Amino acid sequence: MHIYIVRHGQTLANVERLIAGHQDFPLTEMGVDNSVRTGQSLNGTTFNKIHCSDLGRTKDTLLNIGHTSATFDKRLRERDFGVWSGKLWSEYIDASKDMKDGIFLHDLPGVESNEEMNIRLKDFLADLVNMHEKSPHNENVLIVSHKGTIRALVCLLLENSSYDAHNVQSTNCPIGYNCVSHFELEISDKTIQNCKVLKLFDCSHLI
Repeated sequence: MHIYIVRHGQTLANVERLIAGHQDFPLTEMGVDNSVRTGQSLNGTTFNKIHCSDLGRTKDTLLNIGHTSATFDKRLRERDFGVWSGKLWSEYIDASKDMKDGIFLHDLPGVESNEEMNIRLKDFLADLVNMHEKSPHNENVLIVSHKGTIRALVCLLLENSSYDAHNVQSTNCPIGYNCVSHFELEISDKTIQNCKVLKLFDCSHLI
């Protein structure tokens, strides 16, 4: 199975340095244009399955990539920041004051924890693997999601790889708008046996 993971395009929240979380903000003009360019870079790939977060910014990104049909899944949403959604990132960082190497060591009250996010993403991956058992071995799957979700999802995939996931865990890891990651998974007995990294957070198609 080949998995392609794409981050949504730039939004107004990104420009204004606001926490989006589960709130919706429209794509900027650059976000739309770069989503179109992302679609052009993927034009030679036929996707057997497409999974997308059900939030507006990912749906709009998918549409501009060139696809209208997908499974829209709440499990692929960004982290739920609760009352912090819509507020400045600087305010959240000041309130946290507990980071190491770009990683928040503790979550603020009301914010979805890493453990809670991993539970829903592990559930998503399990469903994906189970569906693969009934599909062609060489199928291509497109996933459109969010920065924090993609970071967590990639870390889970890399557990089955020799790739060092430490740098991916940091909030300093450059997961740019419309970046594309590409993994080849070996699956047997409904389990990921190996994950080969073919492309990680690549934005070369936007240059």
